[in-house]
This record gives sequence, C-alpha cells and structure tokens, in this order.
Amino acid sequence: MQYIDIHTHTYQANPEVVQLVNVFPGELEKLELPALFSVGLHPWHVAEDTWNDQLELVGSVAGNPAVMAIGETGLDKKVAIPYNYNLQGLVFEKQLGIAEQWNKPVIIHCVRSYSEMLFYRKKSVQSIPWIFHWFNAGEQVATELIRKNCYLSFGHLLFNPQNRACQLFRDLPLERIFLETDDAGYTIREVYHQAAAIRDISLEELIIVIRENFARCFNTVTGNGKLE
Repeated sequence: MQYIDIHTHTYQANPEVVQLVNVFPGELEKLELPALFSVGLHPWHVAEDTWNDQLELVGSVAGNPAVMAIGETGLDKKVAIPYNYNLQGLVFEKQLGIAEQWNKPVIIHCVRSYSEMLFYRKKSVQSIPWIFHWFNAGEQVATELIRKNCYLSFGHLLFNPQNRACQLFRDLPLERIFLETDDAGYTIREVYHQAAAIRDISLEELIIVIRENFARCFNTVTGNGKLE
C-alpha cells in the first residue's frame, strides 16, 4: 500500500509514496517530474507588480492532467515581508475562480485568517473541496470547515502533544483528514506512524482511510484500483 503525502515542495522518487508536489509560478519546470502536483501563487509571493503575470502562469497550466489541485493559496496575516492583505484576498479569489473553472480542489494556506476563510468558503462553489494544509485552529473552526466540504491536513505538529493541532487530531472524523510532510523534517512514513498511534488504529487502517479520502476528494481511482 502507498502513503499519500498531500503537500510537499520537494519531489522524491519513492514507489511507496504518492506525492502532491507544490509548484509556484516560477517553478513550472517541476511539472516535468513523474509526480502529481498542485500549482498556485502563495500569499507570501503576492506583489503589486507581479501577481497578475503569475496568475496567468497558474491558469496556463491548471488544465494539465498532472495538476490535481490549485494552491497553495490563501491568506497570511503573519507573513514576515511587506504585504497587502486586501491584495492577498483578491489573488486568492482569482485562484478560486481558476479552481472552479477546472473543477479542481484547492490547497489552502491559512495563518490567523480562519474567520476570513469561512467568509470566502460561504461565497465559493462548495462542491469543490478545500484542503487546509498544516491545519492549526480550534474545534469549532474545524467542525465548520468540515461541514463545508473541507479536509484538514496534518504533519509535523502531530509530534508535539501540547499543540492544539495534535490534541484536535485525536477526535476528528478520519474521513476528513490528510497527512503531509511540507518539508518539515519528518518523512511521510513517520507522520503516518505518529498519526496512527495518536488515533490508536493500525497503520494499515490509516493508509486505507486516507487512500479513500484521496479518491473521494480527487476522484482518481481507476478501474483496477490503482491511483493514477
């Protein structure tokens, strides 16, 4: 069985792992790799003089069959470089439009902006799933997002028992979770083992559940039962 890493920035050839490799507009050469991808303009990279051209690049490859999702995109109030939060919102909405045009899920980057995300979610086409990578909010937000056809992804925070993401993970519906590395120092195999231990289930059961989540979210299971 294969592990699924729903969000990473670095491709690693490994037959045991299905990776969703994140690509920024200036990294489109990554699309030549034998992998699956998400493509989007990160809120850290939104700039007045470049965002429009960068979104054109995102739109130009969104229809590529290897591009499974749009993102990561979203909102970040903590970004450490000069930014314009309203412009982040404009760029985010335009990428939602690209996702809706191609009927592809969205990988969400969200820092201190969950109330705004709920606002955008209410305005969006909710048949298109959103995946909140590196989710780190409370139970009420998690419940509301799940109710609105969102998935929550977890990674290195599961190794900190005091973190609220780790504590929340214990009780979330398994059919609404993904796991990721996000190049944070743990392998996806280590993340799966930690997640299974937290939930007190077998590794095999967790692998099956997340595979089913992937199939439901991306609709990528073929007739022979293999992920494309």
